[in-house]
Amino acid sequence: MIPVVVVTSSYLLGCINTGYYLVRLLTGRDIRTTASGGTGSRNVGRLLGAKGFVITLVGDSGKGALAVWLALHSNTFPWLPYAALLTVIAGHIWPLQLACRGGKGFAAFAGGMILLDPKVLLAGFLLSLLFLTILRRTTMSGLLALACSPVIMAIGHTRSGLPWWSAEFVLYCLIVMIVLYAHRSNIRRDFFGHSRAATGKE
Repeated sequence: MIPVVVVTSSYLLGCINTGYYLVRLLTGRDIRTTASGGTGSRNVGRLLGAKGFVITLVGDSGKGALAVWLALHSNTFPWLPYAALLTVIAGHIWPLQLACRGGKGFAAFAGGMILLDPKVLLAGFLLSLLFLTILRRTTMSGLLALACSPVIMAIGHTRSGLPWWSAEFVLYCLIVMIVLYAHRSNIRRDFFGHSRAATGKE
């Protein structure tokens, strides 16, 4: 499977925004106008309960895993699975059919990393738990751990005798950057004390 097909398919897969279509199907409402305005599992769970939370989480993480799985089995370039994860997340955050107003990409990121580099994902999760014991803020702890994860990946590659500076590492850094960018309202609020009212709705 040629790279352009993998990348395009991953983006289109990402555009299938689980939370948005689930809420549309069950209630006819636009989840982006409810509570936090996000399409992720936490916001869907506020409206649909635990089942909505689980379905959205599984759907969003599943499409991240599927995009990476397809790239891994394409037998082409070693960097392609990272490119697939990047584009499936981009599709989730900026779906064309929803006027580029989608989710924040964390679940799709986690689903893809389960296949790509579970050690980095696990280390990031443990680091977020450490931050959580200090900060008592779930989102803040997760974002800090995500921001630190490129360093974790670089250390892991170096200890394994692999070059840490590679196309895969650069693509991973881009993945982290777009997920952090999608959470910019959370970052402004949690780290700088700026409310949504003060900064404008995302």
